[in-house]
Amino acid sequence: MLGVRVLINLPAMSLDHTYTYIVPPALKEEIAVGKRVLVELGNRKVEAFVSEILDEGEIDGNAIAAIKPVLKVLDREPLFDHNLFILAEWMADTYLCPLSLVLKLMTPRLLRKKKAVKVTPALKREEIELWRSRLIAQRENDFLDLLLQRGELTLYEAKKFLNNQEIKALVDENLIYLSGNYSSQRVEKSGYVYVLKNFDLARDLPALEKAAPRQAEAIRIIAKEQEVDCILLEQLIPARSVKSLLEKGYIERQKKKVIVSDKKLQLNREQEAAFRSIEKSLIKADREEFLLFGVTGSGKTEIYIRSVEKVIEQGRKAIVLVPEIALTRHLLADFSSRIENMAVMHSAMPDGERHDEWRRIRQGEVDLVLGTRSAIFAPLDQLGLIIIDEEQESSYKQEETPKYHARDVARKRAELDGAVLLIGSATPSLDTLYRAVKGDMKLLTLKQRIAQAKMPIIQVENMKKVASSHKSRVLSPLLLEKLSTTLQRGEQSILFINRRGYSPLSLCRSCGNILSCPSCSVGMTYHQDMGKNLCHYCNYQANPPSSCPICGSRHMSHMGLGTQRVEEECRQLFPSAHIQRLDLDSSKKAGFQESILERMERKEIDILIGTQMVAKGLNFPSVSLVGIVDADSMLNLPDFRAAERCIQLLLQAAGRSGRSHLPGEVIIQTFNPANPLFSMIQKQDYLAFFYQEIKQRRLLNYPPFTQLLRIVCSAQSLDMARMVAESLSREINDIIDAKEDDIEILGPAPCPLLKIRNRYRWQLTLKCENMLLLKSIARYIIEYKEFKNVRVEWDLNPVMTM
Repeated sequence: MLGVRVLINLPAMSLDHTYTYIVPPALKEEIAVGKRVLVELGNRKVEAFVSEILDEGEIDGNAIAAIKPVLKVLDREPLFDHNLFILAEWMADTYLCPLSLVLKLMTPRLLRKKKAVKVTPALKREEIELWRSRLIAQRENDFLDLLLQRGELTLYEAKKFLNNQEIKALVDENLIYLSGNYSSQRVEKSGYVYVLKNFDLARDLPALEKAAPRQAEAIRIIAKEQEVDCILLEQLIPARSVKSLLEKGYIERQKKKVIVSDKKLQLNREQEAAFRSIEKSLIKADREEFLLFGVTGSGKTEIYIRSVEKVIEQGRKAIVLVPEIALTRHLLADFSSRIENMAVMHSAMPDGERHDEWRRIRQGEVDLVLGTRSAIFAPLDQLGLIIIDEEQESSYKQEETPKYHARDVARKRAELDGAVLLIGSATPSLDTLYRAVKGDMKLLTLKQRIAQAKMPIIQVENMKKVASSHKSRVLSPLLLEKLSTTLQRGEQSILFINRRGYSPLSLCRSCGNILSCPSCSVGMTYHQDMGKNLCHYCNYQANPPSSCPICGSRHMSHMGLGTQRVEEECRQLFPSAHIQRLDLDSSKKAGFQESILERMERKEIDILIGTQMVAKGLNFPSVSLVGIVDADSMLNLPDFRAAERCIQLLLQAAGRSGRSHLPGEVIIQTFNPANPLFSMIQKQDYLAFFYQEIKQRRLLNYPPFTQLLRIVCSAQSLDMARMVAESLSREINDIIDAKEDDIEILGPAPCPLLKIRNRYRWQLTLKCENMLLLKSIARYIIEYKEFKNVRVEWDLNPVMTM
């Protein structure tokens, strides 16, 4: 009789080992490593992953009678192969989390249905405490407390406390369990487009615009493109609107006809040399790493595409990772025009479509997967190439457990699959650039823009010298003049400020009190469109007070700049210009972001104002001016990477200007023009910054010269958080004395953001070259330390330390 070792699919370290079950004869043909099965654990039916199949001789004959059977096989095909399972084990070990949590990342959510009957806690109280930090809403925490107290609730009772979306989130996090029957879930295949059917634009569109604006918007999009990918349209337009158009017979779904262009851009000498190096490695199937270090507009995308074409020609496949799908539309269009069998994967896709793409990949129908960080887990066989575009972006690091960095996971996957790893950026992270400079990866450099385009001219404007009598409180005379000239020439401008809202501070001019969030240690941001003060961490909202809550004075002022204030200023100064704002607030409406970018392409917008959304990945030939409204706000952060992030973001924003035939200009506004960073930005000399910053990192023993472990203790009591942090510090010092390793402890100290969502936060940061020692300290905390009412979280090599 066959047996299996399985891993229970619950995020508890106490369950992070295999259990043995017997395979009934009826399931013998279905069972396989990588499939999910239904088993009984205690008195619960739970989902588990098959990690190993045991022959009869490997099972203790005397124990067979006591071993429970597998109840059901849940998948038709394995969800991951051997290499992905090894990758998952490496991630669980590296990022100090249950293996089942990593395996969950590798599988699409829509694989089975559950007919829910009762809601029960999936974990014990002490295990749930470890995962509470992933919950945003206080009512979710309150609901978990009630559920732990009662032990069980009906779904009807649960819905009195939480809505369907919140319940689904807790299920997805494996914090609660919905009992019920499992069944296979079949999803229709993707690769379809929407086209117009029985719809006369001149006759029918005016009436539809009045009756159903979102349906009319869908019609306009389809009419313009003639056919629109189903996945794309359903991201832009609510599903109910699309469904209504289908029911009315105005549109229909058709199988997508893929037309692949064989047109290739001419490579310049630098591009040719870089591609030949990569091509040589791909032909020899060498396991090699490359850093493609090229200025903005230097033609990195063409090298990516040719590398993918070459690896497909060799009979292998590729993954291309991008920071955000919405901001890489040009790159996506370039790939889709040249690569026929391509899949796109990102978190914004509906579950059904994401599963559909995953199944196409699993069945071998796809040569290229392009997506955000989770696409690194795409179940491609014969993987020969992994590309990471704009590798410096923080979105490649997941902030929830497991706190993995896609770059490091990609490096490990490339090692397991024998694939080439190609990292590209105009401003690579210092960690990666250091690896290239010291020879751990091959450095390929592109110093010139393609098609004779010139690098933009950058000017730094000293805002101290701008007279208080100047007509604009936001834009300097130089930037105003450049905006006016650009408008007169019929060209486009982008204004970048890395703060949303109208004003980041509400200040009493009598006593100096700053209005702050009652749940977080941050000031409230005034949002003029809402007429409210808003906390950007917990989403708390309040009406602006007419007088100061401390002294009663009515002299309240909005201080500082945000995108809304810049927009207001521009509309007053340039009333005839077409001005739009693109930030997190404005883009909440479905399809808005795509609509704005399309209008920029059609030159229907003169001035685009926004946050990081306008600073990265965009390529508009008519943009000849970029204004950095407030460069200082990005530097004044208590984080050793602040200068690195600032120069990366400013150079990326500057790179949006002059990318075609038009010469580009960039104006940077600052109150501190003497900062050496601005001189390097003006010269567009990222290497000069690298060599200066790397000296400081070496001197202060920061990455890439050491490893970091950040430990954050949070509690509703400030004293409790502090005491636990101090206790851990003492115990870690004892471990250090015993090990006699070169390890440095920073803290314990309050986090720069002391309180978030009513929890006070203290932190320790450990520096050590010995990664194994750092992980052993973290494991000691996980396995042996229990702190009542205190959450202890850890992060190896954090990207943010706020």
